[in-house]
Amino acid sequence: MNLRPGARALALLLLSSAACGGPLTPSPIEGEPVCPDFEIGATHAPMRGSLRFPVTLTVRDGKNPITRTTLTGRRSNDDPASRVLLADEDAEYELEWAQCENQRAPRARTLARDTKDTAEYACGNAAVYKTDKLVTRKGDAASRAVRFAAPPKSECWESELPAAEPPPALPAVPDLPQPDASAAEPAAAADGGAADAGAAGASAAPVDAGAPRDAGAGAPRDAGAGAPRDAGAGAPRDAGAGGAVKPPAAGAADGGAIPQGS
Repeated sequence: MNLRPGARALALLLLSSAACGGPLTPSPIEGEPVCPDFEIGATHAPMRGSLRFPVTLTVRDGKNPITRTTLTGRRSNDDPASRVLLADEDAEYELEWAQCENQRAPRARTLARDTKDTAEYACGNAAVYKTDKLVTRKGDAASRAVRFAAPPKSECWESELPAAEPPPALPAVPDLPQPDASAAEPAAAADGGAADAGAAGASAAPVDAGAPRDAGAGAPRDAGAGAPRDAGAGAPRDAGAGGAVKPPAAGAADGGAIPQGS
């Protein structure tokens, strides 16, 4: 009868269990690497995460192989750990860790219901990279836990999409020349000196003594204020009489008065 590798391993495990007489219990494999899901191609096809080069674990009782399983890594930390079936009894086993020489092709994340993921994977020559011993005790589940041994090639399948191009760099802003402090100080001093000189000149300018403070201050208060109230009192003197008052002409005092004694 031609059995697949998984079926043959299960048959060997059942035979060994029947020979030993102990019940088979699932034992977890701790520390299995996590390979998250990824996308490939221009259509961003979702794929299942897995190791590029799977690892095989063979449990031997002396020279007799009890079970053998292929580990491809967990897809997330929430996925349950892989397990192997071991008898609940006092025993000592040899764990043989080997890595496949062939890459395992990535699988689609979602599969149709009528499609069975039964494609056989050809591991090729598996190179043993580590051997351990496992001592189990009957009734002690913790003693049957298996610790994963890291392989030489621990790469996971990853996205093959091209990396996003970085945004274009902004043009560099040229550095503006800094003002010369030594040149600015003399200019400021010159401006300050000119301002001080102007202020000093304005304060030292003499006031025009001939200019009246008030345009009306030197003007006569009344054009007729200096004139004699009596026109006769201010009669001009005779220039030829040595300044004597010139006698009025006859009839000049009162042209309309009638002389007395007439």
